[in-house]
Amino acid sequence: MVFNRDAMTRISTRKVLSIQSHVVHGYVGNKAATFPLQYQGWDVDALNTVQFSNHPGYGHFTGFRYDAGHLCEILEQGLAKSLEIQYDAVLMGYLPGVESLRKIGEAVGEMSARDPDLKWVLDPVLGDNGKLYVSGENVDAYKQILRHNKIHLVTPNQFEMETLTGVKIQDLESLKSSIEQFQKLYPRVNKIVVTSLELKNGYICACCDGGKIQYASVPRINAHFSGTGDLFSALLLNALVPPAGQTPPTLAQALLLVISLVDLILRRTLELSLSKDDVLPVTINDLKLIQCRDLLVGKHQNKELDAQIRLVDLN
Repeated sequence: MVFNRDAMTRISTRKVLSIQSHVVHGYVGNKAATFPLQYQGWDVDALNTVQFSNHPGYGHFTGFRYDAGHLCEILEQGLAKSLEIQYDAVLMGYLPGVESLRKIGEAVGEMSARDPDLKWVLDPVLGDNGKLYVSGENVDAYKQILRHNKIHLVTPNQFEMETLTGVKIQDLESLKSSIEQFQKLYPRVNKIVVTSLELKNGYICACCDGGKIQYASVPRINAHFSGTGDLFSALLLNALVPPAGQTPPTLAQALLLVISLVDLILRRTLELSLSKDDVLPVTINDLKLIQCRDLLVGKHQNKELDAQIRLVDLN
């Protein structure tokens, strides 16, 4: 038997624990994050916080939530204690119950304290469009998690940023004030990306790294998609935590890359989802991630958008 020594060479594989919702059908939560990360070389351990038939955006769904005891037993007794798994990153998304949120936040916080190289990416899923999706107790729980833990990146949307800072975001000046307030309230958070900002200046995305605040105008697509935020956070993680031996990009560089890639995925999803009788705007419940796998490995470039988009300093 002949062995190929090159094939046997150890490949550096990044390992992530993704703690999010799960749907049997569709692509939100862990279903929106797992495949894109795996396709880009990540070994993904998915801890599902809920098990639903489909995204609630369909108007009907069945399923259940996992309780705090089950989630913590899997994480603390199974993954951390028994298997002693060392993760490169933790991606934390939708946790509907406040007890689960608090206990999982404590467990991941302990992991982060033990391993200074662990990159914790937190999407504080609270709500959108001025409405909470979860109990008001979850707001205080997130504030405690953000205040007391070393977090690499946090990715709130506009409503979540307003809720966590108490600053209403209406224009660029109030956006800057909100980010500055966030830094004062939660100084242990390293990087911030604020998504889905609808301001007088248009539709934008903002970031803050090392005190430098920047924003970029984002083109609007005349449709509503489910799972975009989950995909966005996963792709940001991939960009910011490259394989061993590669230099991580700046947050600004990673953000531009991810905005461009998500735009391509959404436009293809729209193209594949529309029928001849559809009239825009439309609601699309499922991203076409499998059909976009070539985009995930950079085989297409978003030349038109890449030429237009740029980051503007707010400091």
